[in-house]
Amino acid sequence: MTKVNRMTTLADLTIGNPKTVLNLTAVPLSGNPASTLDYLLIDEALEAKKVVIEEVSEGGSVPELRMTNFANKVVLIVDGTELVGAKQNRIVNASFLIPPESVTRIPVSCVEQGRWGYKGREFAPSRHFSPHRIRRGNAEFHKTTLRQNRGYATEQGKVWAHVADMSHEMAAPTMTGAMNDVLEQREGSIEEYRKGISLDGAGTGSAFFVNGIFQGIELFDREATFGKMFPKLLSGVAVEAMARKADRTEIITPERVGDMDGRNR
Repeated sequence: MTKVNRMTTLADLTIGNPKTVLNLTAVPLSGNPASTLDYLLIDEALEAKKVVIEEVSEGGSVPELRMTNFANKVVLIVDGTELVGAKQNRIVNASFLIPPESVTRIPVSCVEQGRWGYKGREFAPSRHFSPHRIRRGNAEFHKTTLRQNRGYATEQGKVWAHVADMSHEMAAPTMTGAMNDVLEQREGSIEEYRKGISLDGAGTGSAFFVNGIFQGIELFDREATFGKMFPKLLSGVAVEAMARKADRTEIITPERVGDMDGRNR
């Protein structure tokens, strides 16, 4: 009999016990098959100087950056990754595996509307991550752009509007409209969520809920990758929780997470 490979669904995963801090709940997920691909995460590659990310030219181009991978390994960059520096801060629009020893143009969104001038020639990793509202909006928009052969473009005006809304919601003004500045001002509150929702044991992903409302699932191919990504990913959803603290919170159970499989496949 021929074995048929299929995509992993929630029905295939082990759903752990929810952890809740204030109005944010994270539900551990595990059990998906591990990949044999040997890769580096973008933060590791940047810190080891195995990757350089810069503007595509001296004049720059808002919706794309140039990434040079000097390593002999693939580099994974996850959608929502924030890169700070150069002419303005950006976030990556989709997840990509960048080939070894290559030069690649990557599609990005600006998250610093009020600056267009060099602050260093190369980009550095941020300790923060794009909030779910921006990532979700980009993913929805890509359903259209990919059909139209426009790649992973973004609705830049909506991204700027989301950053402005966050700045207002969290009473964190910023001179250049920089998402990173907003999140840095609220780092203490974000850290409260991080300390309360820490990883225990094995796990390759998590489902997130704010006030009982499903926000999304982060799922990776191995425990080590998820462990390294978790603090940043949590910061992105913590921002959503901070903006909605006044709303009513519902209790999340593992059974409810399992029910999400049929609705979000």
